[in-house]
Parts: sequence; C-alpha cells; structure tokens
Amino acid sequence: MNERQHELYYKVKNKSGALSLDGSFIGDADTQVIAEALRVNTTLTMLHLNRNEIGDAGAHALAEALKVNWALTWLCLSENHIGDVGAQGIAEALRVNRRLTHLYIDKNLLTSAGITALNQTGNTICTLYLADQYDISPAELAQIAARAAAIARESEMQYLRFELAAKDDRLSAKDEELALKDQELALKDQELATKDQELAAKNQELATKDQELATKDQELDAKDQALATKEWELAARVQELDAKESELAIKDKELAAKNQELAAKDQEVASKNQELATKDQEVASKNQELALKDQELAAKIQELTTKDQELATKDQELQQLRSDLQSALDQIDVLEQPDIGFTSKFDEPIPQVPLATLVAATNNFASDSLLGAGAFGRVYGASLSGRRVAIKKLSAESKQGTVEFKSELDSLSKFRHANIIAILSYAEEGDERCLVYEFMPNGSVRDRLNRKHNTPPLTWSQRHRIAADVARGMHYVQTAFPDHALFHLDLKTDNVLLDEHFNAKVSDFGLVRAAKHLDEQSYLRTHSMQGTAPYMCPEFLEEGRMTIKTDVYAFGMILLELVTATKPGARLKKDARNAAKSQNALGMLDSALTATEAERESVGNLVALALECLDEEANERPSFGTLVVALDP
Repeated sequence: MNERQHELYYKVKNKSGALSLDGSFIGDADTQVIAEALRVNTTLTMLHLNRNEIGDAGAHALAEALKVNWALTWLCLSENHIGDVGAQGIAEALRVNRRLTHLYIDKNLLTSAGITALNQTGNTICTLYLADQYDISPAELAQIAARAAAIARESEMQYLRFELAAKDDRLSAKDEELALKDQELALKDQELATKDQELAAKNQELATKDQELATKDQELDAKDQALATKEWELAARVQELDAKESELAIKDKELAAKNQELAAKDQEVASKNQELATKDQEVASKNQELALKDQELAAKIQELTTKDQELATKDQELQQLRSDLQSALDQIDVLEQPDIGFTSKFDEPIPQVPLATLVAATNNFASDSLLGAGAFGRVYGASLSGRRVAIKKLSAESKQGTVEFKSELDSLSKFRHANIIAILSYAEEGDERCLVYEFMPNGSVRDRLNRKHNTPPLTWSQRHRIAADVARGMHYVQTAFPDHALFHLDLKTDNVLLDEHFNAKVSDFGLVRAAKHLDEQSYLRTHSMQGTAPYMCPEFLEEGRMTIKTDVYAFGMILLELVTATKPGARLKKDARNAAKSQNALGMLDSALTATEAERESVGNLVALALECLDEEANERPSFGTLVVALDP
C-alpha cells in the first residue's frame, strides 16, 4: 500500500455522512483499498466516485464490501470503466444488501447483459441509474478487458501488500496492547499482595471470633433445650385453643412472635406461662359459650326435623293434588271448547281460513318470521286475532307433504289434550297448504337441551315434568279411541314443544297410523317406513312391524336425552346399560346440573325406566299407562 492508498484508506474508514472523491484519478487498486475501508466503516452513508478510472476489478471489490456494509445508502460510479463483469459482481451484492437505496452506474461500459443482471436481482429498495452507456467496439472492449485483467492482477498484488501492511499494523497494535496488559498485571500483582496481607489479618480476627462464637453456641444450645420444652407445651396449648375458637388464631400469631423473642430466656418463658394461664381462662369461657351454642343447635335441629316431617307430608299431599288436578284438566280439555275463533268442538272439522289471511300475518312468509324448517316445510311465527300462533307452510313440491298434511289435519282434529299441540285452523288453496298451531314460546325440548341461544339448562324438576307430560300425551293418543290404536311414529325431542311454563306438548302428527282392535300381542306391518332412525325400535326398523309399544321405544330414548342432554343413538343406549350395570346412573347426568340428594334417586329411577322402554322385545316394554303412573304417582 503506497502513501496515497494509505491516505485513501483512513479517509474512507473514518468518514461519517457523505464523502466525495469525484475526478480523483482512482483506479482499481485504489478502489480495492476504498472497499476494504468500507468493510469496517459504519457511519459513511454517501460515497461519490464519479469520473474516475474504476474498472471491473474495482467494481468487484466494492461489491464484496456492499455485502457486509449496512450503512451506505448512496453510491455514485458514473463515468468510469465498469463493464458487464463488474456489473454482475454488483448485482450479486444487491441480492443480499437491503440498505443501499441509490446506485449511479450510468456512462460506463455496460451492455445489455450487465444491465439485465442488475435489473434481475429482486432488490426493490435500490434505485438504479443505468442510462447513457458508452458504445465501444469489440476490439476496444477486448483491450479494456485485457487492461482490466492486468489491472486486476496488479490490484491483487496491491491488495496482498495492503493486507500484509494491515496485518503489520494490527500486530503492532497488539504488541502495544500486550505491553499495557503487562503493566496492568504488574499493578494487579501488587494489589493482590496487599490484599493477601489484609486477608491474613482478617483470618486471624475470624479465628478469634470463631472461638467466641463456639462458646456462645454452647450457651445457646442449653437455652434452646429449655425453649424446646416450653415450645412443646405452647404447641399443645395452641392446638387446644384452635379447636375451640377460630378467633384465637390471632393469639397464635402473637405467640409465634413471642417465640422468636425468647432471647431473654427464663424471664420470657415465665411471661409466656402467664399468657397461657390467661388463654386457659379464655378457653374455659369459650367452652361455656360453645356448650350453650350446642344446646341451642340441638333445639334447632329438633325443630328442623319436625318441619321436615311436616314438609314431607305436605309434599305427598301436593303430589296427589297435582295428579288429581291434571286428570281433571285432561277431562276438561276433552269436553270444553277452546278459545273462540281458533278451534272447534271435539271431533268436529278444524276451521279453514283463507290463505291470504296467513300470507298477510307472516308478511308473505318473510324470512324474519321464520321459526324453523323441517322435512316437509317451514314454520313461521305470526299473530292472528291478537293471539300468537305458529304457521306450518308445507312444501308445494313434496307429494309426501300432501299425505302428511291430510294425516296431521285428520289426527289433530280428533285430539284435545293438555299435552298434545293444539291445531287452531288451516288453509289450503291449490298446492299451498298451511296448518295453524298454538305458539310454544320455549321451542322444542332438543333446543333447550342444546341450550340454543344461550338459554339456561333445564332444571331436573323441569325435565322430570316433561317426561311425565309426554307420557300423559302419548297415553291419551293410544287410548282416546277405544275401537282403534294410533301410532305417532316420529316421537322425538324435536317434536316435543314447551309452552311459557315449560309444560310439554307432543307435536308433528304427520306420520300417524291407525289400527283397529290391536292388543299388546298384535302388530301391523308397513313397507314404507318413515321417521327418525335413532328413535326406531328394532322390529319397526328391520321388519316394518308396528305395535302399541313402538312409540314407547322412542320415549325411552327421550328419557335418556333428558338425563344426559346428549344426542340419541345406539351409543347413548349402550352407555346407559353400562352405567346401570355398574350402578353409576348418576354419572350420566348432564354436567350442567348438580343433583340434590332426593334428585339422585330420581335420576337412577329415570335411567332404569328408560332401559325398560328400550328393551329389544316389544312385549317387555311398559305401556304408556304404566309410565304415567311411574312418572306422576
């Protein structure tokens, strides 16, 4: 490295901000020195090297520096001798450098190859200035390339000389540092010698202190033995006090604090004995208070026992009254005429209303009136004559919907029961068919078990009452007509609806079938099975045989849903059998519920009743009459 290059190196290395070296006759060897300085400079942001003699070798050196320099943002190389080889080296650097924002390399010797290499780096941060490249002949280009190769060789030699000089400088600096370190070590050795003398003196002092401490430890051990005896006595007293009154915990903390202050030894122990005597008096006083409380509590328990017996008697009376009242209401529902304008007398045709009336009430069956949708149509909410109703609009395209419509209309015209959904009127014009029911504001039992719209879970008493309501409704369906039996065939929690007081009503009688003179041993066979598979008994699902116990099987699945809140199916039935076998029916209870002692027995009884209903043999299943008695004694 010559003197000029040495000067260039330190000028670039130590410069901050911007540095202009325009027109300084800088060649490739000088550029390599500048590149080495850029490798270590972290403060230079703009470097101007316009109008110099930098060729491909210098460009390559700058490119290698750009790969490690993250401070430089502007580099100006206009009007130099950089060709495609140098451009390709700079392009490689731009693939990794994300700091440089402006690169001027116009008025050089780049061809389309070099320009393309620079434009295809994928760097979107750096703006390139590539215009006005010199157009030279191949011969001149070859001469420039030869000169560049010669300069590159010379530059390489210069670079090696520069490296050696830099290494010499670093070695000199290291030697100076080592000399300084040696001086510092000598000073440290002197300090350590002084410290050793001080430590020796301190060790002598510590040895004396250790002897004094050993004597003190012997004295403390004797005192600790006396204190241990006293602490054991105190601990016994504290346990006795804790058992008597929780308020004495505060005093226990005071005693613990006193234990820490026993440095005064015998005098403090005497003080603690006095405190214990006082505490003994307090305990005696508390014992007297507790004895009085025990007497009061015994009197209260006797009083509550008497009240429990009275309440049990009243509860039995209320259960009997409720059963009698429900039976009376069932008879009244059959004999009395419901609200005027909505239903007819028993076994009379249900009134037909114009379709236009229902269209107007639902705003032409608008989506904001929609309550739900089923296999044969949709249900809308509306108001007729000031009364909230539900309107089922059957699908016009479904032929099966027509059969369902006629069946449901015929069935519900015969039913008047507190636990059967009431049909108020109907409309039929062309392919349009609608049924108007009483409105059930609490939706279906399945909705409530799913806690749709974040509704609270059904209580156990509500679930038990729903089971009894469904049993009463289905008992009525099967016994209302002495000359023939009716089958619902789609009994499920989706078709059990709840009114504002959570009274349950059986709905959706579109699949009802009738059979005359059918006893418990007889059956009716069908080849067109409809319904919901998880609720179908084996003989109906596999052979199409219907008996008066077909709907009882579906009712058993409903009972398990009420207990668990889970969806129906073979898995639920299997889990119930396993729970009953292991006497752990309570383990199946919906996790949203916490059963009382009385309800625990009820849960077990309901699971057992459900399994009777789900018996594989139809003859072994109970009748709905038996279920009514079991659920509503």
